Amino acid sequence: MAITLTAEMLEHAYEYLCCQKPFNTWNLPPSEDVKFLVIRSADRYAHYQMVGGVHHIAVSTKFVGRHEVLIATIAHELIHMHCRNARIYMRNPHGKAFKKLADDVCKAHDFDRLTF
Repeated sequence: MAITLTAEMLEHAYEYLCCQKPFNTWNLPPSEDVKFLVIRSADRYAHYQMVGGVHHIAVSTKFVGRHEVLIATIAHELIHMHCRNARIYMRNPHGKAFKKLADDVCKAHDFDRLTF
């Protein structure tokens, strides 16, 4: 049975990951400084963006319906947030810098790197 996503659930998943390695060393913003959105997009699991100086993480109910997928999806978006905060230049948002961080995250959390 699929979980019912809520903005509060996304926030709690974010907070959980922020106290885990490697995220706890990345100086990520507190959850109250992030806007969490549930979307119904059929073209993506989720996305991170900065809008008007506010961090946004949006997760799609079309793809995320299990707890383990939610945690992996938020972890993926945290890499994008970290790259933005650390001013890591990325011509390709899933290029070399992202892949290196994704390898570290997947190893630390035993995520499937092929689907991450």
